Amino acid sequence: MSQAVPPLRAAPQVPERTSRAQAVADQLSALIVGNAVRPGDRLGTKEELRHRFGVAAGTLNEAVRLLETRGLVDARPGPRGGIFVAQPSAHIRLSHLILGLGADAMSVADSLEIRSALEVPIAAQAARHITRAQVAELEKIVEEMGELRDRPAEYLRRNWDLHGAIAAASANQLLRTIYVSLLDTAREAVRDIAPDRDFVANFPQNLALHRELVAAVASGEVSRARRAAEAHNAVTADAAAQA
Repeated sequence: MSQAVPPLRAAPQVPERTSRAQAVADQLSALIVGNAVRPGDRLGTKEELRHRFGVAAGTLNEAVRLLETRGLVDARPGPRGGIFVAQPSAHIRLSHLILGLGADAMSVADSLEIRSALEVPIAAQAARHITRAQVAELEKIVEEMGELRDRPAEYLRRNWDLHGAIAAASANQLLRTIYVSLLDTAREAVRDIAPDRDFVANFPQNLALHRELVAAVASGEVSRARRAAEAHNAVTADAAAQA
């Protein structure tokens, strides 16, 4: 059953239509990413939302377009239609974290998909070439991650720091550059991070996967590093599929 949508503030009075549309989109995005509303909840018709925010039809249409691009809402036509909260899709869900992305969400989705495909060769390269100093850095990061169960946003940032540090151990410069660029694309696009209801419950498993990834790379055993990266990818894919 859909729940009542929390009260919405009027969009800030700024001259540019795009800026006002962005303000409307950001407020609705904060509700969705912050779990104030749930997938399937009806936010209202375009006309209702236009009046709630006190904006013109064109501004509201642009705000809805931005939210659709981010994968956060579905616009449904017809008498029972309106603007509905979308099911979190793969490009805004990662290891039981829901990501609120900017207007370039689709390019981020592509970046995350390609990056995922590179996890195994990156881990294999790191296992072959990692230094003791780099191992120490990985171990430090993963231990810090263990202290961040109640700080999901910081956990994700350190998670990505870990993967970037693993990539830095690769001797394949092209592979390393592509991977880190894809990682940076996603990192820079994330505006909001919120845990879903399963984040805390799945935290030990997620942390254990990253600890094994570090241990596998540090061991220098390429086959073990490949298996650890494959296990990591499988869990990430499962989290997205459950959205």
